[in-house]
Amino acid sequence: MLKKAILLRKAKAAATKKRRRIRQTLNRFHVFAVNANAGNTPKATSGWTAVLTRNGTTLTAQFDDFGAARFDNLNTLTNFSYTLRIRNADNEQLFQSNVPADREFYVARF
Repeated sequence: MLKKAILLRKAKAAATKKRRRIRQTLNRFHVFAVNANAGNTPKATSGWTAVLTRNGTTLTAQFDDFGAARFDNLNTLTNFSYTLRIRNADNEQLFQSNVPADREFYVARF
């Protein structure tokens, strides 16, 4: 009888356990520029811009000094794929790539 009560208690405890849901960490889309030749260290990106394009719509974000750009007007997870272009302070294009849908961030290694 005691054994049956213990098993019943364990079964109830297992049934009430809830699964943890994975939460998003970033609520806005971010782009990180890293140096692929130097161990993926952040690039010095003062004055750089990141541009996302999709069907004629263009979104622009400024990089900080540590290689990160935040698109304040683009929620995550993204619904669509975008074309990413990174330009330096002299407006020269340094990087271009396609960013797939369902992303919180993108790491540009160049």
